[in-house]
Amino acid sequence: MQKLIYWLAPFYTLCIAIGSLTDSKIPKVDINNIDKVYHTVAYFIMMVVWYVFFYHRFFERQLNFKYTLITIFSEWSKTIAIGAAVISTVIGGSIELGQGFISQNRSMDIYDFIANTSGIIIAVFVLWILSFVITKR
Repeated sequence: MQKLIYWLAPFYTLCIAIGSLTDSKIPKVDINNIDKVYHTVAYFIMMVVWYVFFYHRFFERQLNFKYTLITIFSEWSKTIAIGAAVISTVIGGSIELGQGFISQNRSMDIYDFIANTSGIIIAVFVLWILSFVITKR
């Protein structure tokens, strides 16, 4: 379980980067701006997996301390949340720049970046609220 937590965030980020910079084989859906929903959900997940990654790295450094995912989600850390949000935002911005300057099949869109950032902000609030809900039990 510990190794899975360690590699989940980098693997997920790599999958998002490859999917965002290469030609998409995803079938078209006839709903206006559905891609913004995809961006919001993808970066919500990215924020959560980086938050878990950084918290795991923090707990891993503690001697003789056993923890689970419930421990990570119940112990809110503003510092870790800020770090995960910053790295997720930088990754999202870099991918959007890559779409504009590297990818030949994709185009850079400021609204995609706004959707990415919205997903990150929503994830921060959900994690914060989740920590209160778990500790109230």
